[in-house]
Amino acid sequence: MLQRQTKNLNKSIFISKDLSEVTILQQFCLANNINLIAHSLIRFEAIPFQVNQTYEVLFISSIRAAEFFLKTEKIKPETVIACIGQTTARKLEELGLKISFVGEKSGNPIEVAEEFKKWLGNRTVLIPKSNISKRTIGSLLPSSQCIEPIVYKTVSDCEVIPACETYVFTSPSNVDSFMECNEPPQGKVIAWGETTKKCIEEKSITVSNTLQTSGMEELIKLL
Repeated sequence: MLQRQTKNLNKSIFISKDLSEVTILQQFCLANNINLIAHSLIRFEAIPFQVNQTYEVLFISSIRAAEFFLKTEKIKPETVIACIGQTTARKLEELGLKISFVGEKSGNPIEVAEEFKKWLGNRTVLIPKSNISKRTIGSLLPSSQCIEPIVYKTVSDCEVIPACETYVFTSPSNVDSFMECNEPPQGKVIAWGETTKKCIEEKSITVSNTLQTSGMEELIKLL
């Protein structure tokens, strides 16, 4: 079901995240008389997995990957934890985890991958991922140094979205799902990072802005 708020509206924004995930944006929209439609167009299902190899570093590309991984695996005290960016780091810290590496620009995963590769050195890393992962981090590392279990799968959950002035797409899979049952967006389009931007542009849709840190604060500044 679509999650939206209304209050004498004269503007409208769609974001492909559920309302529970965008509290700061919700407050901003209420304060500025903007109709917010917050709805993820994908859902996630666990995939059984086992980790038999040893590793020294755990790289978390999203809080979702962490949640599915931690349902099955326990992190050893000596394991060093790294993650894609500040937003993910804050959520992991809320789970009581200590983060030793945080990517500076999560919206540009290639740049983070290069940065992480230098930091990792010769250590072995485990990267829990989805079934449709782009493997941006793992693709830069030798297979002997990188363990990549698939811990969850992404499933399309498309729904018709009313016409909006602004569309914020938070992942390539949300873009793909949107296009399954909606016409190409006619309003301003904001991409949640370079990977999402590439997916949008491959569908001949113009991207107005691309978030570099993939954070809600950066999005609000653009709005």
